[in-house]
Amino acid sequence: MTPVPTPEEQQALIVSAGESVGAAAGKAVAAAKRTAAAVDERKVRLAGAAAQAKSETRRVVKETKREAKKVVRSAKKVAASAKRSAKRVARKLKRR
Repeated sequence: MTPVPTPEEQQALIVSAGESVGAAAGKAVAAAKRTAAAVDERKVRLAGAAAQAKSETRRVVKETKREAKKVVRSAKKVAASAKRSAKRVARKLKRR
């Protein structure tokens, strides 16, 4: 037969159980907070990386447009020069 605990012993058991439950709950809350903080930090990092990628893409697109404009301008100059040259040759041939 198990001895019946005295009221003081029962009180000590209840306090001990309460402390154990409280400690476990505190650890769970702390772990949840750490996880939430890590997730927030990752979100911030990802958002920063996305913004950086976006600005880099915008810069590259602008640079490419600029280069394309230069190439078109150069091609137009070459075409105009060739046209003038052809006209000049045609005039010389007419004079003969």
